[in-house]
Amino acid sequence: MAAFDGETPGVKVPVGEVAVAAYQAVFGRLGLVLELGWVPVLVLLAARLAPDLIMDHVFSRPSVIGAKDGLDVVSLGQAALSLLCLNAFAVRWHHVMLFANARTVPRRLFLAGWLRFLAYAVVIYLVAIGYWAVVFFASRALLAGGANAATEALATVVVALGIAVSLLLLRSSLLFPAAASGRPLHWLDAWRLMRGNTWRAAATTFLVLMPIVIAVGLLLKHLLAAVHLDSAEGLPAQPPLGLFLLSGVVEVVLDFLFVALVASILSEFYRRIVLRRVSGTLPR
Repeated sequence: MAAFDGETPGVKVPVGEVAVAAYQAVFGRLGLVLELGWVPVLVLLAARLAPDLIMDHVFSRPSVIGAKDGLDVVSLGQAALSLLCLNAFAVRWHHVMLFANARTVPRRLFLAGWLRFLAYAVVIYLVAIGYWAVVFFASRALLAGGANAATEALATVVVALGIAVSLLLLRSSLLFPAAASGRPLHWLDAWRLMRGNTWRAAATTFLVLMPIVIAVGLLLKHLLAAVHLDSAEGLPAQPPLGLFLLSGVVEVVLDFLFVALVASILSEFYRRIVLRRVSGTLPR
């Protein structure tokens, strides 16, 4: 692991420049996104669509209602495949951002980065599960106790905890590009190096992702309105096959698009904070 001694440099990463760079990196090379991601995209599409497709459109759901418990196993399998596929794609995209020629990156470097990404992702999932467990038990306490000063204080604590956990993850986010580059950081080094840039990473991520979320939401809203499926009355109990497939494709494509954009953002922060410190200049 790479180690950094002494005080971290006062690098202030420009939010606007990184946001523009992330858009250019992804939307300027959409063909490369497809080239790197088509296999995991197909795997993830099959994993997410096939179980419900079989349950709803091949068999009637009442005829397999006894197998409902088996869907929990299916959900776990889908989560595991998502973890594997999205992290593999994230490592590849970091390589595109950090190396002059990503095709020449040794397989052992990809494998090492992928394993580290998986380990980091598992830790993040565990933290998220712990937080939502706190939210669940806190909400039960709030509902049982009614509205009073104690329950309001508890709600404030839960919200503050969520913000703190999110900032903690962002403050440690340099771990990912460092692992992909083959020079993994200690957690404390990643923490120190991001000092002063945590809110910048949050602002950049929000600035990059929110327009896409809004645009896709508006597009789907107009599409559903065009086929008269935009209301509770117009939406059937079992969605049409075309709508089911479209929603699955949009979900998976957005997952990979968001991964590419976030990886581009983190790579830019890593280049401007860490690689500039190592080389003395801003790479590329």
